Amino acid sequence: MNYKICCIKESFELIKEAEKMLIETFSKANMWPDLDKNKAAETVNKCLNDKNICLGITVNNSLIGWIGLRPMYEKTWELHPMVVKNDCQKKGYGKILLKEAEKIARENGIIGIFIGSDDETNKTSLSDKEITGENIFDEIKNIKNYKNHPFEFYIKCGYCIIGMIPNANGPKKPDILLWKDIREN
Repeated sequence: MNYKICCIKESFELIKEAEKMLIETFSKANMWPDLDKNKAAETVNKCLNDKNICLGITVNNSLIGWIGLRPMYEKTWELHPMVVKNDCQKKGYGKILLKEAEKIARENGIIGIFIGSDDETNKTSLSDKEITGENIFDEIKNIKNYKNHPFEFYIKCGYCIIGMIPNANGPKKPDILLWKDIREN
């Protein structure tokens, strides 16, 4: 793998590529169906805020993925978004990008990373049924991945499911909540 980690803020071209990548990867996969050029630009611009961490990964000088981390709490930040071009997925680039973001976060005193990973397109068993206070923990414990939902990628990278928000995006469209302690042991 011949890749380079870069700061998205360094180049107008990278910023525009990041916007385009959001639309191509998320809206066309129906993961963020209402994403348009303006919302993509807004998302990228929020990530470019001075206190946020916004990294890209390039191959042959072409952006193939990027990640944003932003404050959620003083010591635990939110990962939003993380995107890797469809044809570059499952090749290790996402893991490389995530590890680099975690390293920089750790160097800046952050000790945890939080992720909300929506299931708006029935990719997991959590979108199969009504979730109530009585069944929520059993359903989380027994979650099944039907259609390549990214929660399994994050689990492989050391994150754990800490909960969910039922109906976060409409009936039977939950948000799966993940977290990782990034302090070095």
